[in-house]
Amino acid sequence: MNFRRALIIFSAFAITANVTAAVSADQPSTNTHGHGSLNFHYVGIRSHGYPVENWQDQSNGDDNSGGNGSPQADTLNNDKSWLTQLASEFKRQNKKGYYSPVGSPATKPISCHSSCTTLTGTISLIPVWVGNWSSGDVTTWNSVLGNIVTSLGGSSANSVALAGHVFNTTTLYYTSQSMTPPSLQWVSNLAVTAPTATSVSDADVATYINTFIAANPTIVPDGTTPVFIYLGASSTLLTSGFGTTYCGWHTYGTSTSGIANIPYIALQDFTSTYYKTCAPQTSSPNGNVGLDAMASVMVHEVDETLTDPFFTGWYDSTGAESADKCVRTYGTLHTVGTARYNVQLGSLNYLIQQNWLENNLVTPTGTSSGTACSVTG
Repeated sequence: MNFRRALIIFSAFAITANVTAAVSADQPSTNTHGHGSLNFHYVGIRSHGYPVENWQDQSNGDDNSGGNGSPQADTLNNDKSWLTQLASEFKRQNKKGYYSPVGSPATKPISCHSSCTTLTGTISLIPVWVGNWSSGDVTTWNSVLGNIVTSLGGSSANSVALAGHVFNTTTLYYTSQSMTPPSLQWVSNLAVTAPTATSVSDADVATYINTFIAANPTIVPDGTTPVFIYLGASSTLLTSGFGTTYCGWHTYGTSTSGIANIPYIALQDFTSTYYKTCAPQTSSPNGNVGLDAMASVMVHEVDETLTDPFFTGWYDSTGAESADKCVRTYGTLHTVGTARYNVQLGSLNYLIQQNWLENNLVTPTGTSSGTACSVTG
């Protein structure tokens, strides 16, 4: 994430419902926030985000803090820097053409930091639709994005430990610490917030989520921890760099009393302007290039939110979180028509980027680059 130094001042914030450090026992799911009391504000820090594909050199030379430690100073080159460093280190350690054996130690391992905080219990992923979404588009996006979560199983709380699923890649982050992997559920809703919104700052994202909460005070299911997913329509623009620096990011908000940390994610729909930066292909296994691209970005951000919700969890020596370390890698590909996909979830096909496994052991799809990347664990 490249701005770890800025996080120290936030370490005093208390961690509440369904959030636990790896050194403690798993806790039962309890919604201590209470319905209608989730008002919070942006803490001023966020992940650098799922990086765009057309990197540019905008570095100021400080890869650890992005210049001044602020997320807005996390330039495109900082994303490129740790990826380039990973590749160059592997090349130095191995002969040209060498394939690292499956099960051998991967370069740039990931590890616990600070309180090693992760999200546990039952996590409710709640979409927040902002902008001029049509009812048909909201229904389609609810279905395609929600299917990724509901394909974990038929119950209301579905464990990420399901074999062969994209969220199974987070399982080792819990079992290695003698913790129970969390369960996820998708809270489908059709409510559209602030339909005239156009320019949306990082702080505005939290404001629109608060507006949604106020209008839907019972939206969070009892006994669950909410993770809100801001989804801007194509009429809006995340002005801190969507499509030019990132395709999505995650952070958390705190109440004015500083006692409730609430994770949230920011994504948005996009037109063909951003296909080359936010989508890995120009065709789609589900008939919607933008939606398919955001499905992969959403999984990326959910993976990181589970394992590093408050930036005191899992990342490597460069600040890269689990999904960062496998950005834009997909493993074995299949085709449907002209579109590529790498996993079938329920009845739908997706092209979902890989995630780094906690054991730091080279996977079959990471042999040529010495990585512990996998799409399904």
